[in-house]
Amino acid sequence: MDRRTLLVRIAQGIGLVVTGIVGIPALLLALSPVRGRRRPAWVPVAPLGAFPFGEVRQATVPLARDDWAEKPAEKAVYVWRPAPDQTVVFSRHCTDLSCPVIWDPGSERFFCPCHGGIFAKNGDRVAGPPRRPLWRYDNRVRDGILEIDLASLPPVT
Repeated sequence: MDRRTLLVRIAQGIGLVVTGIVGIPALLLALSPVRGRRRPAWVPVAPLGAFPFGEVRQATVPLARDDWAEKPAEKAVYVWRPAPDQTVVFSRHCTDLSCPVIWDPGSERFFCPCHGGIFAKNGDRVAGPPRRPLWRYDNRVRDGILEIDLASLPPVT
């Protein structure tokens, strides 16, 4: 084997190693939805009694605090109880470009100020560029406390 062939083989080997270092994590990330959903991450929202039947209320969910943040992180959600045994928790973000939506009690609609998206009280798309309804969190009631699963939505929200 001459020197030129040896150098070509070394360069090919280095390229293969670098491709593996970059490619394997990228492949695992791309296949993560196929491998299954993440573990549920249930967090308390508020006592269920804080949400009257038929009304939409905004709630703030405390998130895990990290050592770098001066104050704890929070996530805003909208909670609607259409019936005594049913609770719907919406993401506060529009499904178009993740702008924060605003609830208007007068018209009983959610509005996205960024692009004019309009959503019905049940989260369905009414008008504007969003093509899908508002994201809904999985939720449950434990010991009278409403909890949501933060892992039940795509990470864009």
